[in-house]
Amino acid sequence: MHDARTVAWPVPFFFGGRACLDFVNTVNSRSRPVTKDYLSDYAALLGWSVQVDLFDAPSLERLRTLAEADGRGAEAAHVRAIRFRETLFALFRSVIEGCDPPEGGLAELSRLSGKARQQQRLAREPAGFVWNWDESRLDLDAPLHAVALCAEAMLTGDDLGRLKACPGPDGCGWLFFDETKNASRRWCSMDHCGGTAKARRHAARIREKRA
Repeated sequence: MHDARTVAWPVPFFFGGRACLDFVNTVNSRSRPVTKDYLSDYAALLGWSVQVDLFDAPSLERLRTLAEADGRGAEAAHVRAIRFRETLFALFRSVIEGCDPPEGGLAELSRLSGKARQQQRLAREPAGFVWNWDESRLDLDAPLHAVALCAEAMLTGDDLGRLKACPGPDGCGWLFFDETKNASRRWCSMDHCGGTAKARRHAARIREKRA
């Protein structure tokens, strides 16, 4: 498998801290109109799956083979992936804002996570029992299933007070899990949005002094 830090396609930045959040962040902005969708087709979806290490090599090869054999099926799976991405974004935003989840969001997540378990097998490893993907059972929706398991694990096992959004209008609106010791992280990244916002504030102060 490729190291996500060395694979440049299709997504250039990973700030979410969870694969399901990085999945939601596969557009260039959530606080302004979207001008770039990094998941432009099913090939890009598989490329992203490589970047975040969703599957092992045999599983990825099966998905590539399935996509090559069924182009229309891959296109339909891509459409479902984008729809699920927006469902997750709305669901995670409801958690951040402390409001009720959107209608149907939890049901869709539950359905996909249930499908995921049907494509896995329980195995024993030196460190204990783990769920592994059974590549013979994978279908073209497998990336969605893997993301659903990640989202389910985060929603049921993490401190959701640490789930945040990069603040607009200066920030991109991307979601991230704040793992700093005192939960003080504000931006998706200081280099990406925090530094830009700081520079804008500095420029504004200079303009005020000159006025």
